[in-house]
Amino acid sequence: MFDFLKREKKPNPDASRLLASILVVYPTIQSVTYDSKDDILELSFALSGKFSKDDFEDFLKYVAESVETLHYLENLYGATIELNVEGIFGTYFLNVRRDMATLTCRELSMLTEMASNYFGDTLIEDIDDTIQDEEYLMEQEDYLEQCLSSMRQLRIEGKLVGVREQERVVVYNR
Repeated sequence: MFDFLKREKKPNPDASRLLASILVVYPTIQSVTYDSKDDILELSFALSGKFSKDDFEDFLKYVAESVETLHYLENLYGATIELNVEGIFGTYFLNVRRDMATLTCRELSMLTEMASNYFGDTLIEDIDDTIQDEEYLMEQEDYLEQCLSSMRQLRIEGKLVGVREQERVVVYNR
């Protein structure tokens, strides 16, 4: 009867902070989605330019081998990673899906660095000059590691999406 009185469920603050922190620390990541059903985090990188199918296949193979090597060195077993590319007409999205149980800041840093090195200027990067302070970014990485740790211990329901909106980061329930 009074639907307007129903309150929409707000995103979990810990999960919201995690998604926002990822977008702040890693300006090459354009969106982050957390799916509680599968306990998966999806990172999306935006690319602008012309690419061949081989470009993407080579990069996806390179990432898969690098992540596998990192997991071996860190004694992480059973990690789930899925990589895909979608897009047309010069705009592409490189999507990396990772399970939350084994995801680390080191891996996030490695993935973003690999994308930057491989795709160079074709990788769309939203750099905010006001937060380029090295000390601030290191504090954010520490905070991000804490958020990842707390997310492993919590059970969060629903699906959250974090996106860049000009100079802001927005997190919402989906």
